[in-house]
Amino acid sequence: MVVRGGSVNPKYRAMTTELVLIVVIMGLSTCLGKQVPVVFVFGDSLVEAGNNNYIVGLSKANTLPYGIDFVAGPTGRFTNGRTIIDIIGQKIGLKDFIPPYLAPNTTGDVILKGVNYASGAGGIFNKSGFDLIGRINFDAQMTYFDNTKQEIISMVGEVTAAKLIKDAIFSVTIGSNDFINNYLILYPGPPDSFVDGLISKFRRQLTRLYDIGARKIVVSNVGPIGCIPFERDTNPLAGDNCVSFQNDKLVQPFNNQLRSLLTELGNNLRGSMFLYADVYRAVDDIILNYASYGFDNADTACCRNIVGKFGGIPPCSTLSKVCSDRSKYVFWDAYHPSDAAIEIIATRLVYGSKNYISPINIQKLVNA
Repeated sequence: MVVRGGSVNPKYRAMTTELVLIVVIMGLSTCLGKQVPVVFVFGDSLVEAGNNNYIVGLSKANTLPYGIDFVAGPTGRFTNGRTIIDIIGQKIGLKDFIPPYLAPNTTGDVILKGVNYASGAGGIFNKSGFDLIGRINFDAQMTYFDNTKQEIISMVGEVTAAKLIKDAIFSVTIGSNDFINNYLILYPGPPDSFVDGLISKFRRQLTRLYDIGARKIVVSNVGPIGCIPFERDTNPLAGDNCVSFQNDKLVQPFNNQLRSLLTELGNNLRGSMFLYADVYRAVDDIILNYASYGFDNADTACCRNIVGKFGGIPPCSTLSKVCSDRSKYVFWDAYHPSDAAIEIIATRLVYGSKNYISPINIQKLVNA
């Protein structure tokens, strides 16, 4: 409404702004006739997009050779190219990579497309990753999401915000650091007791995520950490094999309980859908059958130093030697898979059968 002097009544200006934002949200839901979801990301370095660039700590990936094959170069992603969230986003129709929460430009209508809260060294237990100093644990990541939720409400109103969040996909990839950067450093007690405590904490956290609005939740299990170059080099008695204690006494018991937990939560939390993403199975299959996937190496880091048979120590840095063909290596560095391996894993989760993701895959979840 125009008033004298040609200015617009502030009341109607606010209404117009809200309508524009609602149209933006509606536009985000379709792309070439397909549903395109808003995605909120929680987790550790496997899915980080650069939050650790803005905190003081040792877990960082914002310098070369990290990002050597990524379109934007080094951004804080702990791989040579894209993270699994980047690739999944591309497969489900996202036009842009999901921005890190702490980036100064992650504000305004940008957050209506989704936000990434993940942090390298972050864990389910708040203490996990202590050896790397600065990190954002899962509890803190959810608090950051609550801040985002309030910002969205202030922009579009409670009703529209509630629908956006209800229809959004929430991705949770966390747990590796609770073993690598907690239990395997401190050995606080029997592994089964530690796993039980970890699952108990995770139950409370995932319930909190539901309570603050999440309904479509994809939870990745923990991969075979006993097979990563770091664990191979720090456990030489395993020879050329994966380290069995890490996989059989820690990760597999956790994953078995996690599957049951997600079924329990899905049955008890009204309107929720929890997907169990079996990353362990996907990675294990690649390692066992690496040649059939086109890889030449399944146990050694592409980015490595002269110490360690498998390139697992010390970690990848600007001083490291980088293999010339990253597509031939399953592992990029001492801890993380390469872009080529991640592409295979992401494909399993988006389009795969119940052998890799259940009860439905991500493509079906998008339209659920």
